[in-house]
Amino acid sequence: MIIYYFNDFDAVGEEQITQMLEWMPQQQQDAIAATKLLSRKREIAISYLMLAYATENNNEEILSSETIVKAFPISQFSILNFQFSILNFRIAEHGKPYLIGHDGIFFNISHCKQAIVTAVSDREIGIDAEGHRRFTDYLMQRAFNEEEQDSVRNADTKEMEFARIWTRKEAYFKWTGTGILIDHIKSVESDATATGCQITTQLITPQEGAPFFLSIAQ
Repeated sequence: MIIYYFNDFDAVGEEQITQMLEWMPQQQQDAIAATKLLSRKREIAISYLMLAYATENNNEEILSSETIVKAFPISQFSILNFQFSILNFRIAEHGKPYLIGHDGIFFNISHCKQAIVTAVSDREIGIDAEGHRRFTDYLMQRAFNEEEQDSVRNADTKEMEFARIWTRKEAYFKWTGTGILIDHIKSVESDATATGCQITTQLITPQEGAPFFLSIAQ
């Protein structure tokens, strides 16, 4: 599995995104045109480019049982020269996207204030990224079981521990393709074990920029 993350946000503005449009399928172009938020345009554009680059250049890593995490620097764009086929997608019932014409290749995307992340694998996958995150007691009690709540309360940095646990829940629901199920949000860990899903979490610490947790369900 190959996972790319991008956090050099200042390097990609409106001008760069406009230049990227010709290398994207109509779905991505329409999504970019539909929003006025630069951050959202950036998420759509960069996550697509990372996916396109991975499917074109990282076949061995995609098929590997090892999880390979790499930064995707802005210099990567000049290396690409965009010599790859435009990818197209279908959307499953609950909104999870799949590639058309790439049987056996799965991907998932996440974004937070700290990074944009794209994972590509040869099996079903769900990922979530989250850095330092503010939360309320109400939200924690609504979404976390007693053990998880105690873990947050006893943590040195409560906001980071909340983010770590939250990413595991999001990654699992993205793996299932159902979206968040409120009735199951407290039982994600046991549900994952019962369904044969393995969730791993790591703290990504970029050379520049803030750290963030990345959870992978597969």
